[in-house]
Amino acid sequence: MQRYRLGGWNNISILWRNKYKKVPKLIGGLFVLMLLASCVSTLARDDSKKTISYESSLEDFTNPERGFFTAIDPVRNKDTFPLELSELRKIRSKNITLVRRIYLLSKFENKVISESFLEMISQDCETARKAGIKLIIRFSYNWVGGGDDAPRDTILSHIEQLDPILKANYDAIAYMEAGFIGYWGEWNRSSNGLDKNNEDRQAILFKLLSALPKERMVAIRYPRHKPEAFNNSNNLEYREAFNGSDRSRTGFHNDCFLASIDDKGTYRSTIPIIVDAQKKYLNRENLYVVQGGETCQPSEYDDCPNALKELSRMRWSALNIDNPDAREIMKKWETQGCLPEIKHNLGYRFRLAKTLIPEKVKVGNSLAIELKIINDGWASPYNPRGVEIILRNRENHKEYYLPVKEDPRSWMPGATKIVNIEGGIPKTMPPGVYEVLLNLPDPTPKLYNRPEYSIRFANKNVWEATTGYNSLLRDVIIAGSGESSNYSGELFFRVR
Repeated sequence: MQRYRLGGWNNISILWRNKYKKVPKLIGGLFVLMLLASCVSTLARDDSKKTISYESSLEDFTNPERGFFTAIDPVRNKDTFPLELSELRKIRSKNITLVRRIYLLSKFENKVISESFLEMISQDCETARKAGIKLIIRFSYNWVGGGDDAPRDTILSHIEQLDPILKANYDAIAYMEAGFIGYWGEWNRSSNGLDKNNEDRQAILFKLLSALPKERMVAIRYPRHKPEAFNNSNNLEYREAFNGSDRSRTGFHNDCFLASIDDKGTYRSTIPIIVDAQKKYLNRENLYVVQGGETCQPSEYDDCPNALKELSRMRWSALNIDNPDAREIMKKWETQGCLPEIKHNLGYRFRLAKTLIPEKVKVGNSLAIELKIINDGWASPYNPRGVEIILRNRENHKEYYLPVKEDPRSWMPGATKIVNIEGGIPKTMPPGVYEVLLNLPDPTPKLYNRPEYSIRFANKNVWEATTGYNSLLRDVIIAGSGESSNYSGELFFRVR
């Protein structure tokens, strides 16, 4: 098909005359004027959009479901006590949003879990909500010094008891560590031989995945156990990620990170080439599942260069800083200078690069926005996350919001994501000047309106602590309708 470049009055007139020689010149002239008006109108709409660039921030700030965590574990093999709100708030004040909570079930090895213990778990979740943190939960039948675990059937019945509690409180849970089996619930040295039996491990893992809602993941201790449980040694692919299947919800926790060449048995060999192959599996798998854990002893492997390499390669989201060995290693990282980078890059760290936003939109028409977002972190979010554009009236502060069909879990580490958003401006929306804001809220009903559970972007001057919004540093004028509506889509801004 022949293409024409509109190069002024003469080109348009020649084009018209060549194609429509028999049409009167008057009509041809009118056509030219109409064509030019259309072109000018289109150019004006395009020119009305403004590109805004954003300054990045190196500030250390909190974000949900990522970063360093502290542990509240049983004291030897004594009773587990309820969480205290004052303690959790003190932890939150240190820029920590995660707490690992171990529930010791030694009293229930051969009987049902008591109602008072079950109630304590529910109350702990409510305490966590009040404090603005989330829990990493594990159940174990022994702690310091090891000891017996429970038989398979007892564990399965205990998970059945926990089922309604997990479903009712999953919003307060970041993820679960598989637990139950062996010393410390770490799937080793089981007094009932469960750690050696793939069928038993599989039954317990699948039962736990069925009890926990599909919005949450279960982390297992040893990478080799995932291919064995699912009889599939292939890595997850993007089309399978985050689809709610058991395989897409099974992640990892490494509780002897950087302790030796094989992380004290985490990997199934001390031969470097074999360890490297297992790490390659985790590197690809952890694009889509959670990786957490802790260090267990200082070693030659935990110096900054290797720590940074391994944290990045394994795409770590959560790391315990609250045991004696971890504190010693943290001091080394601080001395060697890599601690700030680790604080910044554990999990996701989203940054706005540029946005393209119109200056003016008429009611009944569409607002189209383009976001350029960079993930500077070592991982992406592992739990579902909402995305909204907020329009807030400058005069009366009334808000209109647009839920965006976009999944931040797909904003991969080290990558740039272009997000195109379009939504209709309802005819009932009052004309005025509106601030444009970006919100990534927790999608669960109890936490949706909690700003401490929204994601903050690593940019200067964008974060609103009182709302949890990220300002796009841009106003848009909403004008009254002077012509028929041109938006025929289904997504409209809704009043808050």
